[in-house]
Amino acid sequence: MHVCLILDNNALTENVVQQLDRGGRHRVTVLHDIGELTQSALTPDAILIGLQQFTALRENEPMVYLRLSRRSRIVVVLSSRELLDAAHILAFADAWVFEDLNVDRINELLDLGLEGHCLMPKQFLSRLGVDEIRLTLLPRLSDPEFETLRLLGEGMNNRTIANALDLSEAVIKSMVRSVLSKLHFRNRTEAGVFAARQQGALEQARTGITPPPVHAAAVRRAGV
Repeated sequence: MHVCLILDNNALTENVVQQLDRGGRHRVTVLHDIGELTQSALTPDAILIGLQQFTALRENEPMVYLRLSRRSRIVVVLSSRELLDAAHILAFADAWVFEDLNVDRINELLDLGLEGHCLMPKQFLSRLGVDEIRLTLLPRLSDPEFETLRLLGEGMNNRTIANALDLSEAVIKSMVRSVLSKLHFRNRTEAGVFAARQQGALEQARTGITPPPVHAAAVRRAGV
């Protein structure tokens, strides 16, 4: 199988090349960006592409994306904490590989990707697993936003939160919207349930704790 790599950093590229070499079944071509691929005559069986490169491809070169997707399987390489941020665009890939969870199984993942499958860590298939991802995103909240989230978990409305934090109700309303956006909640109820369920873990996660590795389950990409 001919595999092209267009990843987001050199260290990741080196790691993936080493894993592919161990499999001994692939011809590997390393490119620096999408421009090199579109200007070449290469027709790889699979394109391993970093999330940033893939996002740029989808948003800036939609016709190039269509052409590439017709002739090659596109496999996006990203970290687990980027999953919620990237959910809107990952549906356009054939499979996904998580650099911090299962990149060491890249040869197996490529075989699955060619059949329209991807190997999904079990944590992503449960509510508590999604909680773990959100816990890694907590450092992106400001201190007032974090306190707002914590108080949502106590069932407080905007006026009560405003009184507790000595801020205006309008400011709290804006911060609630920011919390929902940054952590990808659908509504304040979902945010409050998360904060209540994870009350004991919030402070630890706030300092940047990383969830432990998990096992993985093979699923149809289209069904995730």
